[in-house]
Amino acid sequence: MKCAVGDIVLINNFTYPDGTDGTLHSFVVVDVNKDEFELVTLDYMCFLISSQTDKNSDVNPNYPCNESIAATKGTGLKRSGHVKCDYLFTGIKEHNIFMKVGMVEA
Repeated sequence: MKCAVGDIVLINNFTYPDGTDGTLHSFVVVDVNKDEFELVTLDYMCFLISSQTDKNSDVNPNYPCNESIAATKGTGLKRSGHVKCDYLFTGIKEHNIFMKVGMVEA
C-alpha cells in the first residue's frame, strides 16, 4: 500500500514503548524511508497541539519527538506550533498497514 506523510493509517501489529504488543490502532505517517514508516499515534494529532515553538523538536533537543506543524489554510491553525508527542513508532513495515483511512495536511 502506498503511503505518504500525513496519511492516517490503521496498523495491524506494532509495539508500544514498554514492549507490549498492540494491534489495530490509528496513526499518522510523519516520515517514509523506503518500505518503513515513522508514525505518531492519531491521539496526539487530534488533541495535543501547542503553539510554544520553543519546544519544537527542530529547536529544542529536549523534545525530540514533537513534530512541527505550520499555520496554513489547510491546517486551520492561527499560529505555527507542534504536535506534542512522547514517542515515535518507527520501523513499521508496509504489510502491517491494515488500511488508509484519511489524511492530515502538515
